[in-house]
Amino acid sequence: MQKSDLSLFLELSNIPTTSFHEELISDFIKSELNKNQIDFIVDEWGNIEVLLKGKSDKEIVYISHMDHPGFEIVEKIDGKLFKAKTLGGLPKLCDIENTNIKTVSTDNQIKGNLLINDNETNSNEFKFTNSDRWLNKEFVFIELDNENIDYPCPVVFDLPDSKIDKDEVITPVADDLAGCALILETLKILKNTDIKYSIRAIFSRAEEVGLLGARLIAKSGRISKDSIIVSIETSSELPGAISGSGPIIRTGDRASTFDNSGEIILLSAVRALINEDRSFKSQRQLMNLGGCEATAFSAFGYKVTGISLPLINWHNATDSGSVEPERISITDYQNALNIMTKVGILDIVENKDYYKSLIEIPDEAQRLEIRRNDA
Repeated sequence: MQKSDLSLFLELSNIPTTSFHEELISDFIKSELNKNQIDFIVDEWGNIEVLLKGKSDKEIVYISHMDHPGFEIVEKIDGKLFKAKTLGGLPKLCDIENTNIKTVSTDNQIKGNLLINDNETNSNEFKFTNSDRWLNKEFVFIELDNENIDYPCPVVFDLPDSKIDKDEVITPVADDLAGCALILETLKILKNTDIKYSIRAIFSRAEEVGLLGARLIAKSGRISKDSIIVSIETSSELPGAISGSGPIIRTGDRASTFDNSGEIILLSAVRALINEDRSFKSQRQLMNLGGCEATAFSAFGYKVTGISLPLINWHNATDSGSVEPERISITDYQNALNIMTKVGILDIVENKDYYKSLIEIPDEAQRLEIRRNDA
C-alpha cells in the first residue's frame, strides 16, 4: 500500500487562500506538476486540469477546490479600519472574539483582528442567518496593523502552522487543501503506472461561495458525460463518520444523493485493499451538513460520487462557533490515497461483475417455487 510522508500536504496547507484569491495555491500546484513533468492546462476561469491517459477511454475525474472561507476587504472606513465581505461559511464568534487575521500574501502579510459590526442588519436571504455555528453577517470590520493597503484585499484567519500530533494533522486549512494534496500525490504515483482507467484531475476555484469553478466546467460540457466525477473533500464529522475510522465513500451531500455506478468503482478499490490488508479502514455515509462539487456536476447530468475525510473544526469552527485550526486523521488521509491510487490500476468495473453474487440465483431458491395442483 501507498504511504505518504505528508510533507506535500503540510506545505500546501500553510499557504493562505480564500475564494477568488487562490493564486498562491494555484502557483504551488502548477509548480508541483511541472516538477513532476505532468502536463496541465489552466482554463479561462483559472481552474487547473490534468489528464493521465489510461488503457481505456473510461474516465475517472478527481476534483478538489483550492479555496477556503475567508474575507475580502472592500472599503476603507477610517485609518486602519476596513469593511470586509465574508466569503463562505465562517465561525459564529470570530468577530465577537476579536480573532486574529492576516492578509493573503507570502512576502508582505499584514496582520490585524476582526471587530464587531453592530451596525449591520441582515436580510432573510443571507444564507447563514439563524445558524448556531456560523457567522450571520455579510460584512465585518477589520482593523489592520497598517493602513496602506490596496483593496479588494483577501484576508484569512491567522492560525499556527500545520503540525502533526499523533494520528492527526492540525492545520489552518484542511478543507480542501487535503483534497488538492491527495490528488497531487495520486497523479505522481499513477503518472508512470500502467493504468486501466483514464484519470482526469481538476483543481477548481471559488467552491466555498457556490461551487462556481465546478459549475462553470460542468456547464461547458467539455468533460464527457460518460465520465465518473469523484469529489475529493473534507466534511464535518457526523455520527457514523468519525475521524480516524477511515475515509468516507460519500453517498451524497446536503443537496443530493450520488450515483451507484460511480460508487461501486470506489467500493471495488476498497474491497481489493481489504483483501491485501484486513485492517484497512473506510466508512460509507451520506454527508449532509455541506454541499460539494459532485452536486455541481450532478445538476448538469453527470454521474458522481465522492471520497471525504471526516473533519474536526470544519471551516475552523468549533461546535460553539469559536475559531480553531482544522484537524484530520493521518490514517484517513493515507487510506484515501490508497483508494484513489487503487482505482487507477483496477480492471474496469462492470455492474454485472460487481453484482455477480446477486445476479447468479442459487439452487436453494427453487425452494421458493409455489407448487400448484392441477385442477
